[in-house]
Amino acid sequence: MAVNTTGITPAANFIPEVWTSQLSDAVQANIVLSELVDRSFEADMKKFGDICHITNASNPAVRVKSEDTSATWANITESKQDITINRQAYVAFLGEDIAEVQAQVSIRELYSGKAVYSLMAHIEGDTTSGLQSLPASFSQLTGTLGVDPTEDDWLAAANYLDEADVPGESRFCYCSPSTYNSLLKIDKFVSSDFVQGRAVEQAKIGTLLGVPFYKSTLCSANSGTAGQSYNWFCHKRGVALIVQRAPTPHAQYVILETAWGYLIDVIYQFGERLITPKTLGGTTATDVFNCGVRGP
Repeated sequence: MAVNTTGITPAANFIPEVWTSQLSDAVQANIVLSELVDRSFEADMKKFGDICHITNASNPAVRVKSEDTSATWANITESKQDITINRQAYVAFLGEDIAEVQAQVSIRELYSGKAVYSLMAHIEGDTTSGLQSLPASFSQLTGTLGVDPTEDDWLAAANYLDEADVPGESRFCYCSPSTYNSLLKIDKFVSSDFVQGRAVEQAKIGTLLGVPFYKSTLCSANSGTAGQSYNWFCHKRGVALIVQRAPTPHAQYVILETAWGYLIDVIYQFGERLITPKTLGGTTATDVFNCGVRGP
């Protein structure tokens, strides 16, 4: 039997609904690849210019001197690689004054901060305009798309670089989480006897075959095909990234919209580097500083 208490129904107009000031942020992938590749050319392009010319420097040829003969002069016509900086990516939004005044959080500050992540995630992970568009076209590839790489696949990747005299220092592996987890199934790769005294399961992925491993879901992108990835087993010099202008905010008041327009953009370009091999006297530069490891 009802006793006519003042419960939540009759008191509904006195009970407020509260919008918490704490936001539930979207997850973000690890941004790491842009710091692993070669960005040494950026300094030359920060002030001006649209094409970065990179001249190769070959090893000179050696000749054997014969008695009572003149030495032979030699010259090398060096080749070059050009990187044309013509990519500009942006994030833009229009925020009405009334929304900025009445909102509990600053919409401008919220999305301006997140725009930097979005732009760098695009540079690293986009399969048409980002670094992740490169490994499918590496001339050196191992493994099978969608299939866990085997021990032999990883050894083959390392051997590709070894055979090309790629320095051991500054090598790295950038892989998808699924590819990384497949490593845990290979006993040799998780035994402390083979991983410089540390197992691969550490928070920082660890070192394998003398190479530090990094993982990110941005590496999982393969033209939108789920369960497939092109993983990087490379040297720092293998890919050049030039961020001519880092993510930069711009603002303009649009009178007829009674709103502020905000645009954050980045100007950049990247390219797979062609490195001149050890051949004395010079020869064609190739992309042997990179190997792609196909996997899940």
